[in-house]
Amino acid sequence: MASIVDTHPGGDGERPRKRVRKSRSRGLRTKTGCLTCRKRHKKCDERSPVCGPCSTSSRECVYSESASGPVSASESRPIAAVSFVGVPTREPDAVAVRQKRQTASMPVAAIVPSPQPLFLSRGEVSQPGEMGPLIDPYRYAYSPDTMASELLTADLASTRWLDLLATDAAQADSGFSLAPSPVPEDSVFNDGYTVRANNVTDLSAPDAAESAAVSERHAWQLDQDILLQSHEALLFRAFAERASLWLDLFDPHKHFSTYAIRLALRNLGLMKAILALSARHDAIVQANIGNTVGTDTSEAVQYYYETLHYVQTALQYNTYAHSEELLATALVISTYEMLDASDSNWKRHLKGVFWIQRSQDVHGASGGLQQAVWWAWLRQDVWAAFRERRRCFSFWRPVKDFPELSQDELADRAVYLLSQTVNYCAKVDTTPPEEGTLATRAEMGEALMAMLERWKTFLGPKFEPLPTPTNHSRVFQGLWVHPPQFGVALQVFAKILVTLHRPATAGFDGYLKTQRTLSEAVATICGVAMESKDEGCQIMSAQCLFGAGLCVQDETKRNTIISLIDACEARTGWPMAGLRNDLKAEWAKLG
Repeated sequence: MASIVDTHPGGDGERPRKRVRKSRSRGLRTKTGCLTCRKRHKKCDERSPVCGPCSTSSRECVYSESASGPVSASESRPIAAVSFVGVPTREPDAVAVRQKRQTASMPVAAIVPSPQPLFLSRGEVSQPGEMGPLIDPYRYAYSPDTMASELLTADLASTRWLDLLATDAAQADSGFSLAPSPVPEDSVFNDGYTVRANNVTDLSAPDAAESAAVSERHAWQLDQDILLQSHEALLFRAFAERASLWLDLFDPHKHFSTYAIRLALRNLGLMKAILALSARHDAIVQANIGNTVGTDTSEAVQYYYETLHYVQTALQYNTYAHSEELLATALVISTYEMLDASDSNWKRHLKGVFWIQRSQDVHGASGGLQQAVWWAWLRQDVWAAFRERRRCFSFWRPVKDFPELSQDELADRAVYLLSQTVNYCAKVDTTPPEEGTLATRAEMGEALMAMLERWKTFLGPKFEPLPTPTNHSRVFQGLWVHPPQFGVALQVFAKILVTLHRPATAGFDGYLKTQRTLSEAVATICGVAMESKDEGCQIMSAQCLFGAGLCVQDETKRNTIISLIDACEARTGWPMAGLRNDLKAEWAKLG
């Protein structure tokens, strides 16, 4: 195999990069690690405020006074990697990304919050601009699966994720295998596709110096645009104009429809994943309209298998394991499995995507496509966690308080708040005793409700319903919110979950307050759904309608909610029969 060279993209003087390794005399032994690791005879990475080993094992991390000690809270906070200005540009290469992470002190351990009170004392009021009691209750809310998982390298995380996919694919199809395949001689995976020339560099140039400057990226990233066949071009366009809308829901820069599709033109793995998702979606749409032509799912499955084969081969390159292309591919594949109703395996695969993101320090403030991938993944994991009554995998906590957020960021924050309420409602056998007491549960519920109310106070005019004709014959009054994604943020059913799962307030006044809260939430969710026609909003809107349906007893309102879910399905082609059936099953339990 040709020697692998890593360079800065676009530089005039590209030169080979070598991985810097500490010598045995410098770095392999340390006297400045935390006391906990030194006592356990473990190697400490000296991260602050909590080192990696202590974070993984959930131990108290203590530094001696002579050691460097934890940095301030502001120094350890996650920092956005990219400032959004116009259309996003390509992220730095893997070496630059790793250097950035090291200098910014952004390991996973630094994102895990240090121990702090679960909530403020009774009567204590947080000052404006402080997170105060509104975020403290979330310290406990980590998924046991998350805390038990080890901190993997990017290479190992990606390989384990791929193993999950390959194992499940082999179980579903005995003809599928993921046997190792040799790397093509030119080290570019063209897989029989033709490419469109576009300022192509001559990789066959005999000059040794020029060959040595060729980046490792050329082994898996094409220098030319893929030339798709006619039906593939249609599938590709369908992703850009339809499926990407689901993934770009609250993203003002629409990374999947503007940036990820450009990456796919130069990366066959991402392209095959996109074609698999679009082909599967098209087959479902055709089946729904009764068209027997083109409903065969074998094409989608074939693209899916080709994606896995590509990823397996490309993962031998370190730059691919750290690439945006892999992150986008993993998220598109996860969406394919969500669309394919692979409920039995979807949780494990979502966890695999979490491993990849964790290994690369990708979170909700990473910037660029990384941040877009994280939020799209969180929306998927929130829904899966809610249906499975488990906690979400993510443990990242936002640093910016509500006054610092843009209106688009406030819409995203609604999803984060929903993830916290899902954690609050989850069934977890390992919950510490003090968190299971009625008093603690009640105070945590109050803190969550206070957070949700406070969030509403910072919503601007974009969240306000616009004038709509009054129709008294409707069960719910329509609420037209434009742009439509802000209406979906208002639909988030976090208040319903907290109200249904926190200890009930005694007395008739408590009962009335509970009924009023549920009634207002249902009216908002259904009212927005009645006026929302935007395709990108329909999937999450239908999920919120499911939440609203959990606390509706009136038969007419129930039928209206089912019809609204039907409308969401008709607009997107996204299968929602399972969602409707599960909601009806919940109603049947009540008699």
